[in-house]
Amino acid sequence: IDPTAKIGPNVSIGAKAKIAAGVRVRETIVLAEAVINEHACVLHSVIGWRSVVGAWARIEGTPISPNPNIPFAKLDNKPLFNIDGRLNPSLTILGSDVHVPAETVILNSIVLPYKELTSSYKNQIIL
Repeated sequence: IDPTAKIGPNVSIGAKAKIAAGVRVRETIVLAEAVINEHACVLHSVIGWRSVVGAWARIEGTPISPNPNIPFAKLDNKPLFNIDGRLNPSLTILGSDVHVPAETVILNSIVLPYKELTSSYKNQIIL
């Protein structure tokens, strides 16, 4: 872990994972041997074994939290799919050996293992 990286709360980093200079990680699980390159931002996500996140990439999920102004508030979990059949995930999951190129955004998506992404994705399941 580079000393200039900012590791926020609720982060778990696996053995031999590499976090480069200027990286921001929060509310995320980084599994063993994953690499997060320079100035990438990873929020509310799971980074799979041996996955690589390119420089300046953004991997992000959208957290669901209760309203703190309502007593005894509960989480309102949206269904996984909306009425149009589109995915409604609340976090991003990269399977093992996924490669995310530099300067791309992966938002609320699930990427199955062994994928080489070529562009940004939002609310997708990438098979």
